[in-house]
Amino acid sequence: MDTLKIEQDALQEMLMVLERNHVKIQQTLQKLNSYKCEPTCYEGFKRLQGLRDDIDRLKREHLELFQSMDIRSMAADKPVLSRMQGQIQNFKELDRKIEVYLLDTAATH
Repeated sequence: MDTLKIEQDALQEMLMVLERNHVKIQQTLQKLNSYKCEPTCYEGFKRLQGLRDDIDRLKREHLELFQSMDIRSMAADKPVLSRMQGQIQNFKELDRKIEVYLLDTAATH
């Protein structure tokens, strides 16, 4: 019984993280679309387009994951838990790339 409670707590925590990540993705996309983040060279344009493509892919994966979830059966569904962990990791990697881009962009403006 305690193991099930721990799994459900971990599941709820991952769901909250995924929801926060989804909100942050939306906010980051708005920031990237601002004039302050406009690229000043072709390489910057390609980087920005790559980030936007990555954001679109991550948003699509988030949506697919949320649509495939059934809260009642998720605690026993290891593939869904694994996908959730993968989404969290993918978000962290994308967030790191975006931060590097924003720092580079701020340095050139």
